Amino acid sequence: MANDLGIIFKVYLISLGLQFLVWPWISKWFGKLADGGWALGRVLGLLVISLPVWFVGHILPVNTDIGVAGGILLFLFIGFCFLQDAKKLSKIILLEEGLFLFGLLSLSLIRGFQPDILGLEKFMDFGFIKQYLVSSKLPVNDMWLAGESINYYSFGHFLASILVRIWGVGLGVGYNLMLAWILGTSLVLSFSIIVTLGGGVVGGIMGALLTCLGGNSHSLWYLLKNKGFVGYWYADATRFIENTIHEFPGYSFVVSDLHGHVLGLPIVLAFILVLAGVRSRLRGVVLGVLMGVMIMTNTWDVAIYGLLLVIFGSLLLVYRKIKVKELLKLILIIGGVAGVTALPWLLNFKSFSDGVSLTSSRSPLWQIGVLWGGHLMATLLGLWLVIGKKIKGKNLVIIAMGVTGILLLLIPEILYVRDIYSSHQRANTMFKLTYQSFIMMSLLFGWIVGKQKTNYLVRVLMVILWVGLMIFPIQSFSSYYGGFKKYKGVDGLVWLKKDKDKWGMIDYLEKNRDRKNLVEAVGDSYSRLNSVSAFSGTPTVVGWRVHEWLWRGSYDVVREREGLVRSFYETGDKDLVKDFNVGWVVVGPDERKGYKVRENNVLNLGEVVWSGKESYLIKITD
Repeated sequence: MANDLGIIFKVYLISLGLQFLVWPWISKWFGKLADGGWALGRVLGLLVISLPVWFVGHILPVNTDIGVAGGILLFLFIGFCFLQDAKKLSKIILLEEGLFLFGLLSLSLIRGFQPDILGLEKFMDFGFIKQYLVSSKLPVNDMWLAGESINYYSFGHFLASILVRIWGVGLGVGYNLMLAWILGTSLVLSFSIIVTLGGGVVGGIMGALLTCLGGNSHSLWYLLKNKGFVGYWYADATRFIENTIHEFPGYSFVVSDLHGHVLGLPIVLAFILVLAGVRSRLRGVVLGVLMGVMIMTNTWDVAIYGLLLVIFGSLLLVYRKIKVKELLKLILIIGGVAGVTALPWLLNFKSFSDGVSLTSSRSPLWQIGVLWGGHLMATLLGLWLVIGKKIKGKNLVIIAMGVTGILLLLIPEILYVRDIYSSHQRANTMFKLTYQSFIMMSLLFGWIVGKQKTNYLVRVLMVILWVGLMIFPIQSFSSYYGGFKKYKGVDGLVWLKKDKDKWGMIDYLEKNRDRKNLVEAVGDSYSRLNSVSAFSGTPTVVGWRVHEWLWRGSYDVVREREGLVRSFYETGDKDLVKDFNVGWVVVGPDERKGYKVRENNVLNLGEVVWSGKESYLIKITD
């Protein structure tokens, strides 16, 4: 553990150093925020470093290390220009750093009890980041569809690769530390939003913890119904309504998939903070950049926070009497900047959505109450506290968040976005919309608790409810991490290194990387197959079949390649895969189980460059 603490402390010091680099210009442009813009530093600083590399990489091959170094030098230059305006650290900034360190340290050490990058979709997330680490050009290769680029919103994985480079750690460690960094950053941003809205320090802390780690009302309902937690399974809180998914950030941090909605947490929170507290001419530009990043990180968020903007804009017209012309100008700035920011990604992305339809299923009202009753009560109370009274600028943001949060719960009861999961028609729609609803309503929850004019009795009841909602992280983390009995360390690849065969091939490919692709057994999604391609960064002909089906919007390309891979192993005919630039062949238990491998024919394709107990790796010779 001592070694891990040293790594975590190093990551914190580097993160703090980057904060100081951006602080002069952050304080210059966002100084009117409650914390002088400190909470925005980690997000905007990372984007200032990353976006130039992103744009250049789509035009020319780029050395990412040089690009990152250039970004840091740019910080120094800008910081020098604004140094005279830099402010001294305040108590609130020290408090925010305490929150960041709490998130970074706590989740890093918690992951140390179950650090394995294994299960759910961790192979996918690791593979995306790996591609960004090994590639000198953008868009990067899809590790599970050789010859094609990633057709998924993966900009968040690109940002993760930048941070891993800056931290100077291996991806096995960096994967877990990235999760902790997101938690720490999200805690700080949530706190800053609540304080900026007038929710006070106590409300800021409670709201931040609820937003990032708290649960919905399901665990509280289970406790009251069963008079305890015997038989409780924390994942039920996210699968309570039949054939749907209704996750929230606390669950995401427990299971630790580095998905787009997790990587996008700091982005959407930064967006809300800028909307709530920035009044300068830069607001439209910054909101546009953040929305452009949303497009590339978790595309669903664009529609969600576009709705928030529409509601906020409508409130400005009604209560602030701003001119329609001014509002349209702001919208055009946000939309234009967002489009430019996301242009490299938009030029290469092919939508796999199949349109929008009316849903044929509805959620029972009592189940909606079980899941979101506590948050809905807080949101309605928050709206009651501001509506009908003198509406100030910050109250407009509160109203917009409350209305948007409620609408995001209602929309999946009416509409859904069609995808390949026809038997669970509204699962993904409910997942993506209610996830953001939970965030907005949790922020309002913290604001109500800390608001000075909140009735004392109401505040006490809210605190009691907050305690009930915070049962979830206590129960879920303990369950998922085996009661914290054995600390294993933060390296998420230790489990893989114990598999001498798999790791041996991965290690060889990493040390002998070329432009050739490989062929290995095609795997089912969520399985342990296709680990060689995911962890080595060498693309395979076709990997997780259902994931590629989703990303390509059709099963045709997957079906064709599946057949070619099968025929290749069962005949040893390299012409079958010649169109995919295959230079490596994996033969092991997975291949023998999936196909009737003609090993003599396959061995004749080239040289066995690595062999283990049950597996070997062939380099094809011309």
